[in-house]
Amino acid sequence: MYKKLLAIVCSSLILLSGCLPFDNLKKDEVVKEDDNKNEKAIPIPNVDSQEDYYKSLKNYEPGAARGEISYGVDNRLDIDELETGLMRLSEDTFAINDYYFQEGQYLTEDTIRNWLSRSSEKESKSKSAFLQKGLSPGIDEEAYKKASVDKKKEMLKNNPKMLSYILEQNYLKDSGDDSVKLGGVSIALSFNSTFYYSVTDDKGLIYRGEEKLDASKVKQYAYKTGQEVVNRLRQHPELKNVPIVVGLFMEEEHGAVVPGNYFAKTVVNGGETSVEWEKVKEDYYFFPSEQAEEDHREDFSAFTQFEAEIKEYFPNYIGVIGKALYRNDEIAKMTIEIPMQFKGKSEVISFTQYVNYLVKQYYPDESVEVNIKSSTDKIESLIVTDPTKDDSMVHIY
Repeated sequence: MYKKLLAIVCSSLILLSGCLPFDNLKKDEVVKEDDNKNEKAIPIPNVDSQEDYYKSLKNYEPGAARGEISYGVDNRLDIDELETGLMRLSEDTFAINDYYFQEGQYLTEDTIRNWLSRSSEKESKSKSAFLQKGLSPGIDEEAYKKASVDKKKEMLKNNPKMLSYILEQNYLKDSGDDSVKLGGVSIALSFNSTFYYSVTDDKGLIYRGEEKLDASKVKQYAYKTGQEVVNRLRQHPELKNVPIVVGLFMEEEHGAVVPGNYFAKTVVNGGETSVEWEKVKEDYYFFPSEQAEEDHREDFSAFTQFEAEIKEYFPNYIGVIGKALYRNDEIAKMTIEIPMQFKGKSEVISFTQYVNYLVKQYYPDESVEVNIKSSTDKIESLIVTDPTKDDSMVHIY
């Protein structure tokens, strides 16, 4: 069987090597509008990939709250999904081909920290155009300071912080005179599914705890918070008349193997503040897992068969794991990792060919990314398939 299958895949696939090519280089310069000066803003060439991305400007400007996200969101998977998922939600309002992407320039570190604080905490006297009052549920600050460790823990459990982070993205568009201007703003509000807290006693000892939150209560709080954030954004003179996209994100618990997901979004037209929430049906599943088997039995069966064929083909099998993004109960993208023990480059090549063959058999209508790794966690090869294209993108490192 080994020789027969190897012959099939070797004769049907040509592996690509070297770096992925760059494409669509735009040579015309765009000037970014600024009240004080004009700056050259040259679009960066897009990467020729199976996914579409927003164009960026060469004169990169870091976000006003750069790096702050790691203090609010602890799970790296959640951080990635919070950012890329917000781009995905923004596409319907800010078309990829018509807008440039820029990190948020309006919400500063201080403003985000102030908004994440409790409503009972003293309001900052910042000169920002935004109201600086906290958005998290308040507690009796004086009573908390005087309370015992157990009482403090009880107060925190009864008044959990639900809002974890606020992410801003800006979308720029051509102004018609070789310059760009703000076309709209997207905001992600990230919420805890589990509240992690700590209390310090008089001796400096730290007592940690956690409280699983009621998802329905978090969502009700999220809807109200989203409306309040829109009201505050409209206070800024530059944000009064631009469209605002708001996405509500529920984080996963610490140590989760898949990220959380967006559960609602809204688009507020320029000059308006009224919010109407639209449900977002997106979920991540880990394969193989009991949850995937329970909710998507056919996909679970296909994955286990895919894994079984790999195990039969290659003697140094270690395992196969997958992560699937579902939209409206259908796989939107599957990412698969295959760690193997290789004895040489020829084994990597033949195995990659065979996996590409299997992916086309089991996932002909899905976008799939396969990372094949050695036992030392070094990536040996990459396979990316797109159902709209006949050929896979294959790379041997």
